[in-house]
Amino acid sequence: MPDQDDLVPSLHFHSNLTSLLHHPQPTPVPTQVDERLFITLGLGTICRQGRSCKRSQSNETFTVATMNNISFQQPAAATPLLELHYHSTNRMDMLQELPDKAPRVFNYTDPALIPPGPKEAKLEPTSKATLARCFRQGTVVEVVFQGTALLQSESNPMHLHGHDVFVLAQGEGNYDAARDVARYNLVNPAIRNTVHVPRLGWVAIRFVADNPGIWYMHCHFGFHLSMGMVALFIVEDGLTTDTSLPAPPVDFPSCGHI
Repeated sequence: MPDQDDLVPSLHFHSNLTSLLHHPQPTPVPTQVDERLFITLGLGTICRQGRSCKRSQSNETFTVATMNNISFQQPAAATPLLELHYHSTNRMDMLQELPDKAPRVFNYTDPALIPPGPKEAKLEPTSKATLARCFRQGTVVEVVFQGTALLQSESNPMHLHGHDVFVLAQGEGNYDAARDVARYNLVNPAIRNTVHVPRLGWVAIRFVADNPGIWYMHCHFGFHLSMGMVALFIVEDGLTTDTSLPAPPVDFPSCGHI
C-alpha cells in the first residue's frame, strides 16, 4: 500500500476513473461549451473589526477560505433566496457575481508561496460577499478548479448540489489550457457530483445547467465550507413546466413562523 501522503498513486487512481463502458444509455458529453470558469481555491485574510490591518501584524486579521479570492457570506435578507428567485424578485443587489477567473495570475502551486512564519501575514487580503453565478436554462458550463499552495497543500472535495458533472481530466501543477485540453476524456468520463481537486493540482469538469433553482457549490470539508469556500449556482427557468421551478407548497412557512 502507498503511504497516505503519496500523491502519485492517488492522482493516477482518480485520473483513470471512467463511467460504465456498457451502460445501456450512456450520457453523451456536450462538446459545445457556453461558459468557462477558472476557479482558484485558496485562503485569504479579512480585517478584524476596528483594526487597521497592517500587513506586518497577523493578529489584526482572520483567515477565510476563498474562490477566486472572494469568501462567501450568507445574505442578510430575511427572505430565502430561493423564494426571491421563484417570484422573480431582484436579488442582484445582495449578490456578487463569481468572476470567470482569479483576479491575478501567479504560480498557484509554488510550495514556497507561503514561507515559514505567521501564515496569515503572508496571505492575500480578500473580501466577503454572497458569491453567485447565474446560468440560463440548458447552459453547458465547464469549470476548472485550481488548487493552490495557499491551502497549505491540501486536496479538496468540491461538491455541486442539484447536478451531476462529467469529470474530464485532472493533473498536477498549474492548469494550462493549451496543453491540458488534449487530455480531456470526452468518451466515457466519470459522472459524479463531488470531484477531487488534487493537492497542488487541478480538475476540469463539465455539466449542463438544466435543473432550475439555486444550488450550493462548495468544498465538502466542513471547516473550509464554514470559512467561505462556497458559491451559489443559479439556474434560470426554461420554457416548460419540467424546466421551471415548481411553486412552493401552500402551507410553506414564512420566515419567523417556522
